[in-house]
Amino acid sequence: MATLFITVFSVAGSTALGDPIQEEAVTIGAGSLKSNVITGTGRKRRTVRLFADADCFVTWDSDPTVLADGSNGRPMGSENPEYWDIEAGHKIAVIERV
Repeated sequence: MATLFITVFSVAGSTALGDPIQEEAVTIGAGSLKSNVITGTGRKRRTVRLFADADCFVTWDSDPTVLADGSNGRPMGSENPEYWDIEAGHKIAVIERV
């Protein structure tokens, strides 16, 4: 089963220190699945590390759904971590890329 691993940091500098404020794993499947809400207090934007063990599309918003064709998402390659600044309060949606 493929998985998207989500690690949330309060600020970019804390990524080097390995000091996450939230961690989660979301299954990557044929339908769009969502993470829990990105939490945190203070600063509104969070540095988020996404690591997928399979090719997928991701997107985020307050109630996101990523489409199977990826037209509203960002492609992610297997075993290739990406870092994004995402608003606290948003969720991340993921779907497999075939």
